[in-house]
Amino acid sequence: MTVHDRALADAGQRALAIARHDRSMLVEAGAGSGKTAVLSGRIAMMLASGVPPREIAAVTFTELAASELLERIGDVVHRLLAGEVPEELRCVLPHGLTREQEGSLAAAQGRIDELVCTTIHGFCQRLVKPYPVEADMDPGARVADDAEADGLFRDILDGWLRETLAGGRCLVAEMFLADPVAAEKAVERVAGCLRAGRAVGPPPPVPSSRLAEGFAESVAAYAAFVAASPAEAETAAAAAAFGAMASRTPAHGPVGDAELLGVLTAKPDPALCTSKGAFAAYKGGKGKWQAAVRSAGLPKVEADRLHAAAKTLHGDCCAAWDGMRASAASELLARLVPRVRTVLDRYRERKRAGGLLDFDDLVEAAVRLLRDHEPVRQALGRRHRHVLVDEFQDTDPQQAMLFWLLCGERPEGAPADDWTARVLRPGALFLVGDPKQAIYRFRGADVSTYVRARERILARSPDDVVPISTNFRSCRSILAFVDRCFQDILAGPGQPGFAPLAAFHEDHDRGPCVAALDVPGPADGTKRKAGALRDAEAEAVAELCARLIGTQLVTCKTHGTRPLRPGDIALLAPSGSDLWRYEEALEARGVPVSTQAGKGFFRRQEVQDLIALTRVLADPRDTLALGAFLRGPTVGLTDEELLDLVHGLPRDPDRPDAVPPLRLGIDVAAVAHPVARPVLERLQALARQALGTTPYDILSRAVDAVMLRPVLGRRHDGHAERALANVDLYLEMSRPYAVRGLRAFARAMQAAWDGRTRAVEGRPDAQAEAVSLFTMHASKGLEWPVVIPINTSTLTIPASGALVDRASNCLYCPVFGVRPAGYDAVLAAEDREVGNERVRLWYVAATRARETLVIPRFPDPAHDDAWASVVGLGLDRLAAIDMDRLPVPGARTGPAGRNAQTRESFAEEAARVAGHRRLRWVVPSRHEGDEAAPGGALDIEAPDIEAPVAPPGLAAAVRGSRDRGLILHKLIEELLTGETDEGGDLALRASQLAMQLAVRDVDPDEVAACAARALAVPAIAALRARLVPELPVYALEERDGEDHATAGIVDAMAYDESGRPEVVVDWKSDVAPTESAVEGYRGQVRRYMAATGAGIGLIVFATDGRVVSVAPPAGALAGAVREACRTEAPPSLAGGA
Repeated sequence: MTVHDRALADAGQRALAIARHDRSMLVEAGAGSGKTAVLSGRIAMMLASGVPPREIAAVTFTELAASELLERIGDVVHRLLAGEVPEELRCVLPHGLTREQEGSLAAAQGRIDELVCTTIHGFCQRLVKPYPVEADMDPGARVADDAEADGLFRDILDGWLRETLAGGRCLVAEMFLADPVAAEKAVERVAGCLRAGRAVGPPPPVPSSRLAEGFAESVAAYAAFVAASPAEAETAAAAAAFGAMASRTPAHGPVGDAELLGVLTAKPDPALCTSKGAFAAYKGGKGKWQAAVRSAGLPKVEADRLHAAAKTLHGDCCAAWDGMRASAASELLARLVPRVRTVLDRYRERKRAGGLLDFDDLVEAAVRLLRDHEPVRQALGRRHRHVLVDEFQDTDPQQAMLFWLLCGERPEGAPADDWTARVLRPGALFLVGDPKQAIYRFRGADVSTYVRARERILARSPDDVVPISTNFRSCRSILAFVDRCFQDILAGPGQPGFAPLAAFHEDHDRGPCVAALDVPGPADGTKRKAGALRDAEAEAVAELCARLIGTQLVTCKTHGTRPLRPGDIALLAPSGSDLWRYEEALEARGVPVSTQAGKGFFRRQEVQDLIALTRVLADPRDTLALGAFLRGPTVGLTDEELLDLVHGLPRDPDRPDAVPPLRLGIDVAAVAHPVARPVLERLQALARQALGTTPYDILSRAVDAVMLRPVLGRRHDGHAERALANVDLYLEMSRPYAVRGLRAFARAMQAAWDGRTRAVEGRPDAQAEAVSLFTMHASKGLEWPVVIPINTSTLTIPASGALVDRASNCLYCPVFGVRPAGYDAVLAAEDREVGNERVRLWYVAATRARETLVIPRFPDPAHDDAWASVVGLGLDRLAAIDMDRLPVPGARTGPAGRNAQTRESFAEEAARVAGHRRLRWVVPSRHEGDEAAPGGALDIEAPDIEAPVAPPGLAAAVRGSRDRGLILHKLIEELLTGETDEGGDLALRASQLAMQLAVRDVDPDEVAACAARALAVPAIAALRARLVPELPVYALEERDGEDHATAGIVDAMAYDESGRPEVVVDWKSDVAPTESAVEGYRGQVRRYMAATGAGIGLIVFATDGRVVSVAPPAGALAGAVREACRTEAPPSLAGGA
């Protein structure tokens, strides 16, 4: 049944959301209600009504969502122009498009690429890019990825710390003197919070001059009481201990840094404390006071009064001590935050100098641009007349301010920073969101921002908040279960409210839609620990999955019903703790699993092999890593073979009894093992190059050298998609590290492995053929026929550490183990918000299921702080899955079926493949793919060699090498681009380049002279003003029935006045090239000339200043290139190449 066949309860609201483009509105779209269809439908109808595509901007949460929305819009437009009305538009187009609408839509289809569909950060970049001056940004700045930005910030923080600590006594130095570990932790926490929230400030401190006043007054009152009361030993001893503590606190007046740290690090008298260091209860009991009263001859009734007074005064002193230290923590933050903010200032300056931006810079710059430059705001408002925002519940206050600044007008007298005071222009802003799915508080999102926006829209026009509630995903019983579990709790305090979902799909008849999976309890009835609980749940869940696959039927949109596949099942976990247990249980039953959650990445054998390989290449002396790699499955030596290998190594003559260490630098001639020896030889060759290139390059070559991918294919019996994806992901993780960064990457990976750092695993292509193991957070926006929440016995983690009070924007961070004043109240508020979000996270998980929701049920009651206790699911009322009614899975040996290929069909296919035109890649700089240059070796009528300009005999004194050539090429490039001043110290720059490449046998003075000589050659000097270095060249031509694709980089290109390539220049560092080498270089240059259409080629031998002219290949200028070539010319020449 389709949407059109059945009247929807919210059909009117959907029509309003799609068709009313003259109203700004908020659409509250419940889970599975088709918000993408509403967004695409509204945009399609805008285009049909004549709105130009360039005036529409759609902002989504992820790049994937943006691409899917853009694809959906294109599909809707195509279907409408083909005369077909998509189901979601039949409520507004019951009779199809009018002729006028069809004309507008046809005109818009050709300009659909003008429509903006991007993420919030991509949208901000579009806003600020045309106005770099007003936005105070480098127009050529690029956005740094997270790893690059994190590394840059860490470097600046480390440098600032070293500089500060070397500068003498100061607050930070006093902190490190008091406790280096606690000081470093405090500085890093404060720096991280300031980076995440740039407007964050410290909590209001108590004046330092009054820091110890309260404690001193309480101690004095206690001492006066003891002096005026009968002698009671316990009370007198406690008062004396407090007095000694008070004598060590600062006196009245300003408190210096050292004194402040003294208060923070001071410990109470041990006699007043428990074994854990906290204050013990008052020890002066009533009996002791009665004895003291009797000794003083006072009435017995006085004992109760004195005991109560002493207990109160004792408690006052304890509270005053804690309050004094809390005030000291607040004062320390007030002093520390401005100092650490210097790091943020330097970070901002470094990014600016390097032309870098991070994602927060984009949003901040866009808000500043719109707020402070009214003409720009108005211009951008005209450019983006219609802004549509998806997943609005996941925005933060600054992002919400951005949309209101762009789409709203400020009433006269309203404050500029109060975005809620602005009045939205009609039709300018269209928001879609579901506050019940607001689950990204840890990223800065705040559901209260959504609530404030909703309240403002309701206050202006109640009809502009439009709910749509029909759910097209889940069957009726699943939605009834969701309503029963979440209606009351999501309508409670601190929650955004609840609206029930209306079911579009009825229940299937293949068993219960919501069921419990009973996890067997221990045979002896004892209570199990967390690990045992997870193991039992993992076994039960894995067994259920194995029995369902291939036997349970699921509904398919295109084929009716079909057997359930592994990819139809999702296991959703609230956290990533111990998810490897579920992976292993599934794999033990032959069920493939693809994980996007947990900490299993660093537990994978292939990743551990790669970490060992990385450590060996980074430090050839790492015996443990080398032994682990050789013993691991990649090489596969047994313990006995490894011991034999070590035993056969040469002994130290001075220590003949000592076992020689197993290191990569051993003499491989002493290794007789046929597998270990070639592996060690390859690794030794790679280790010698490790510091001269990037970790990504050396590790990519190492993976090929040890044949890791074929080994994984054999190890996993042809089902290595997941392992291979993890290898690719590991290599990608090394990309941010620069040359000589292998050791840093090895340390980072080892630390990640030791700490079991969470990392998303690589995603294999065959995702549909594997059970999905996701966190509940990662599952948002996805759906599966069968969903099983797992790992819910895990305890929730309470809020802790550094907190930001979002109402006041104040930072509350414990320092030296002491919480600042007001921290407990902020912590309690944060715990409430996090608890509310956990409820919404459960709601997200439950609404991912299309046909079956299975919830594991334990015989023991869940812990009060477990995820299973967050929401009352009423598991005791759910029907249990009867495992005995499900077939036991057999051995899974891969897909069965007869091979229908015959010898004849194979020959026919082979002939068809052979008949296709071949493609040959030609890389001239490597002399690859082309046996001869086009046109062959041509005779050149004019003299083709210009006389040397170098001093005679110079070539004989120079030692050529590949490294020398690299440095020479780079130096010439920098001279042409202006990066290096020709009048500066070229030898110094050559020396710096040699250091970066870890090259030692190059003479910087000689290289600098060569570079200057090459550019001073008359033929080059005449072209100097028109030379552009390092240009990528691509071309395609037909030769001998084959397609020849040329790809390479021209050392330098000169363009004529019209911007067309004129001269190809190739720098050579050869010392004494042979004639055959020169002829090879001619062929290389001819290929580039053929690709670019240049009429002149020059080979410049920088060592002696010779210039070899090269004529164009025959026919190159007459159109031998079948497809137009492309050279990456500079902007001023673009279009002429």
